[in-house]
Amino acid sequence: MVTLGAGQFLMGYLSDRTGRRKIFIVFGLLCLSVSFYLVGISESYTELIIWNLMVGLGLSVYHPVSVSLISQIHKQKKGKALGIHGAGGNLGMALFPLIAGVLAELYGWRSVFKVFPIMGFIIGVLFLFLVKEKPAAKKRVTIKNLFYRRIAIVVITLGFVSMAARGLHIFLPLKLSDLGYSSASFGLFLSLFNGFGVIGQVLGGYFSDLHEKTRMVAILSVISGIFMYILLYASGFVTMLLFVVVAGLLFNSIWPTLFGLLTDRTPAQLHGTGLGLFFSGGYTMASASPVLMGIITDLSSMQISFVLVPVFAFIAACVILRK
Repeated sequence: MVTLGAGQFLMGYLSDRTGRRKIFIVFGLLCLSVSFYLVGISESYTELIIWNLMVGLGLSVYHPVSVSLISQIHKQKKGKALGIHGAGGNLGMALFPLIAGVLAELYGWRSVFKVFPIMGFIIGVLFLFLVKEKPAAKKRVTIKNLFYRRIAIVVITLGFVSMAARGLHIFLPLKLSDLGYSSASFGLFLSLFNGFGVIGQVLGGYFSDLHEKTRMVAILSVISGIFMYILLYASGFVTMLLFVVVAGLLFNSIWPTLFGLLTDRTPAQLHGTGLGLFFSGGYTMASASPVLMGIITDLSSMQISFVLVPVFAFIAACVILRK
């Protein structure tokens, strides 16, 4: 999360400065794939940390570059386009945890990290040859134009929303493990959260074109924060299944709305850099969430640490409503 956050601002800036996007995305896919394979063959905790840092660097390329491109092409129905794009991401996040859980159960966790690079290389090659990029002139990027209050509000909001999401994704499997469920069950729950998020992304993008975005983000943050807390607090399998579906649907509606709001407030020639700043701030803040929840777990209990998830979501709602 640290390199994912720090790298996004740099990648967004370079894509705006050079006017080239495709080569950055291909580089990111290749870096990500190689790093995942190296995670799979790691022999020490230190190696795991080093290759995870490289994973974050590879991941850092995609969002600021792709969201900038989509926002400039689909100006009239930007929310809808971002929602469909986000739904593709959620579909992958829905399928892969389930596949990963089964692979880990049958062949061990290392098999998961050895399968992923195959897909990454295939997509990288397809992207290189099939995606057409219009030549764009190199631009002078004046970063100081991004540092004003209305953009800062959106960046900080994303940070707290990301902290809530990261806390859930890290601690839900730990909770399921404490209840005695298998890794395949972990994959099922994360797949349901992200799978129903496919619908949430599309609906969020569609309605963000019709309604006031700041109010939408605030309402969705509060309600989804409550549902995520109930999900983490509950112990019955069926009850948890119900709340993971509702929480995934509502929470993932926030993403396209926030992305659209930032591009609304950012000059078109700075979309890549602005989105890089946006994602860097968000993911850097997100990296603190599991640490804070881990400290509270060690000092008190895991159940107490779950309170931080709705707290992060409520703070996000309060921040975004500040005009």
